[in-house]
Amino acid sequence: MPGTFRETTAEMCRHLGYLGPEQSVGDLLSRGENSLLRQSYAPHDMRGGGTINADGFGVGWWGTDGFSRYRSAQPLWSDPVVRETLPNIRSRAVMAAARSATVGMPVQHTACAPFSDETWAFSHNGVVRGWPESLGALAAELPVSDLLQLEAPTDSAALWLLLRRALGEQDPEKAMSALVQDVVAAAPNSRLNLLLGNGSELWATTWHHSLSALVDDERAILMSEPYDDNPAWQSIPDRHFVSARPGHLIVTPLRDGSTMTTTPTLEVYLQPEQLKAALRKDATVGLTSNPKWLPPKYFYDARGSELFEQITALPEYFPTRTERELLRRYSGEIAEVAAPEILVELGSGSSEKTRLLLGAGTRHGSLHTYVPQDVSVSALESAAEQIGVEFPNLTVRGVVSDFTESLHHLPRGGRRTIAFLGGTLGNMVPAERAEFLSGIADVLEPGEHLLLGVGLVTDPAVLVPAYDDAAGVTAEFNRNVLRVLNTQLDADFPVDEFRHVALWDADNEWIEMRLEAERAMSVRVGELDLDVEFTEGEQLRTEISAKFTLDGIRRELAEAGFDVDRTWTDPDDRFALVCAARN
Repeated sequence: MPGTFRETTAEMCRHLGYLGPEQSVGDLLSRGENSLLRQSYAPHDMRGGGTINADGFGVGWWGTDGFSRYRSAQPLWSDPVVRETLPNIRSRAVMAAARSATVGMPVQHTACAPFSDETWAFSHNGVVRGWPESLGALAAELPVSDLLQLEAPTDSAALWLLLRRALGEQDPEKAMSALVQDVVAAAPNSRLNLLLGNGSELWATTWHHSLSALVDDERAILMSEPYDDNPAWQSIPDRHFVSARPGHLIVTPLRDGSTMTTTPTLEVYLQPEQLKAALRKDATVGLTSNPKWLPPKYFYDARGSELFEQITALPEYFPTRTERELLRRYSGEIAEVAAPEILVELGSGSSEKTRLLLGAGTRHGSLHTYVPQDVSVSALESAAEQIGVEFPNLTVRGVVSDFTESLHHLPRGGRRTIAFLGGTLGNMVPAERAEFLSGIADVLEPGEHLLLGVGLVTDPAVLVPAYDDAAGVTAEFNRNVLRVLNTQLDADFPVDEFRHVALWDADNEWIEMRLEAERAMSVRVGELDLDVEFTEGEQLRTEISAKFTLDGIRRELAEAGFDVDRTWTDPDDRFALVCAARN
C-alpha cells in the first residue's frame, strides 16, 4: 500500500529514455519481447540482488505543453492506466522507470521516477549505500528551500535535488559526473545508473549497473536492457557517461575522485547496421556493373587489418615507411605552419604515425585536442586509450563515422588541422576527390589547414611490386574482400580461385588491384538474393591507388578552395606531405 515500507534487499530498478518519431507512450512500455513491462517482473540482468521491480513505476513525456507524467505505487503490469490510457498518448520524447525499493524506503508514488522540474526529467537505478547518513554532508550544502521540495525520503529523490541544483551552474556531463564522484566518495560501493532528459537529448551514467543504447539517424533509446534482439543495441561499459540523441552517441569513461583525469570520449555516428546496409548497397551495385567492382574499404575486417599491417612491413611496400620518415623529420615544421589547436585525423586506425604530429603539436604549445576518426569502434577505443596515456594533457575525442559522409560532425572550438594520411586520397577517382576535398573546405574556416599524405608518380618498376609483393601478402589482402562478402552477405565465392592482379594505368596515373576468376563460375550472394556470373579470366576491380604530381595536387586543392603552404618530399620523390590552408 502507498506509504508503507517493503522489506526487500532489492537495489535495482529498470528505466527507459526515448527520443525519435512520435510514438504511443503505452506502446513504448510494452515494445519488444524484453519490454520495460516484462523487465518489471522478469529482468535478465539484476545486479543488486532483487528479482522483480514491483514497487511502483512512472512514465513522463514531453509535448507542446511541456513535460507531463504519471506515477503509481502499483506494479507496472497491474495498473489499468498502462493498458487503457497511456496507449492513447503520443510523444517524441519519453522517460519511464519501474521501481524496486531498497529496504527501509517507502513504497509510494512520489518515490517513483521520473522526478522532474520544468523540462528536466530524472531517474536513478541503484542505491546509495548508508542512506541517509552518507548523503548528509552533500545535502547540508543545499538551501532549505530545496530540501523542502524533497518528494520522498529516498536516495533517488535526494540525488535529484543535488543534480537539479548543479544543473543550474553546469552542463549535464559535468553535473552528473561530479555527482557520481561526490556520492562514490561519500558512499563507496553505491550503484549509480542515472538517466536525465530534457526532451531533445538524453544523458546517463553507468556505475555498477547495466545500460544499453540503440541510436540511429531517427531515434535514440537508452534502456537498462535491450527490449529486443536488434544487433544494433550497444552495451554501455560500466563507469561511463553517455550523451545520446538521434544520430549522436557519445560514451565517455567516468572516474572516481582518486583517478579523475582527462579521459577519451567516443562519439558514435555510424552504427553496425548502417555499415551492413552500405555493404549490401555497394555489393549490389558493384557486382551487377560491367566491369564489376567493389570499394576498397571492405578489405578491412579484423583479418584484413592484420594483413595490411603485414604489408606495411614488406620490403616492397615503401609508402608507409616513407610517410613515417617524412613525419618524423618535418612534424615540427608542420606544427609551425599550421599551429593546430585541434588535430583531426580521418581514417586514423591505430594512430601510430600521428603520434609524431601530436608530439610536435604539444611541443609547439598550440595543440590541446586530438580527434581520431574511423569506422571501427574497437580501433578507436584502443588508439584513444593509448594516446590518452602517452599525451595526458591532450583532450581525445574519437569519432566513429564514415569520413566521406559525416565531415559535419567534426568538432569546433579552436584552430583545426585535418590530417588525411597514408595516400588514402588516391583510392578515389577524380570526381570523388573533388567532392571530398570541397567537402573538407566547406567545414573548415579560412586559415585552417588540411595535411595530406599522397603517393607520387614514380617508376612503375617500383610501384607495381609495392602492390604485388613476392611473399603474396597483398594477394591475400586483396582476396580478403571476398571472404568479407562470404561472411557478411552469405556469399559462396571460391576465394582461392581468384588470382590477384596489380597493374599500372599510365593514362589515369594509378595502380589498379583486381581479382581475376580462374574459371567460369556462378556465385550466390544469399543476403542479396543475387547470382553473379563470372567468365573465365573476368576481372573484378577492388582498388585504385592514384599517384600525383605536385603540380597536379596543387591544382586539385586550389579548385577545392585551398592554398598550398608547404610540401615535403622524400629524396626519391615517391611520397609527399602537403599542408594547405583554407582560403
